[in-house]
Amino acid sequence: CSQVSCVTDICGLSGFLFDDIPDQFYRALLPTFMHAGVIHLAITLVFQATILRDMEKFAGWWRIGFIYFASGIGGTMLSAILIPYQPEVGASGALYGILASLIVEVVVNWKIYKAPILELAKLLLLVALLFLAGLLPWIDNFAHIGGFLFGFLTSFVILPHVNFSEEDRIAKLVVQIVCGVLSVVLFSLLFIVFYLAQVQLARIAFTLTAFRLRTVSAKTPQWN
Repeated sequence: CSQVSCVTDICGLSGFLFDDIPDQFYRALLPTFMHAGVIHLAITLVFQATILRDMEKFAGWWRIGFIYFASGIGGTMLSAILIPYQPEVGASGALYGILASLIVEVVVNWKIYKAPILELAKLLLLVALLFLAGLLPWIDNFAHIGGFLFGFLTSFVILPHVNFSEEDRIAKLVVQIVCGVLSVVLFSLLFIVFYLAQVQLARIAFTLTAFRLRTVSAKTPQWN
């Protein structure tokens, strides 16, 4: 691949508009629909048929759908930036975003629960155990972190909540605005780094590597 342009043959799908730019933007979403086997797919389906279904009944399909795909795309982009040479499949980023929405739901409707501290503690313990499991080999914890972060921020923006007073309404409105701005800024930053800055960094790294190899080659003694 250093001598010919074979990136289209390797990556496939729709091809690239430009030979030297990774402009297949749909790849940020595609891993959410792909899985590494039957067991991997079964775990996703069980989660969707239980926790995701209950959240959809509570908040509506479009809210949960937005959180799900925003978390999936955010987790994929963060993972692609931090570990760019590792193939990624699975909806774990999106699922962690839904877990984050459960935590947000408890926080914004705190007074409704009889034992909110207990509910929050159970969710935090579950998330902590899952993040620990993400340290195992062949599990992409960066996608989990990115999905959880985007799910946390977007859930504050669009999940329904109860206002218990005028002060509570204003406080929640401020949180919604801040989280909305942070979501847009973070997504824009990831997009710029992955699709623009990362290409330039790769070119610089390639140039430095080529220069280093030429330097080593020039210093290597030639035997007659």
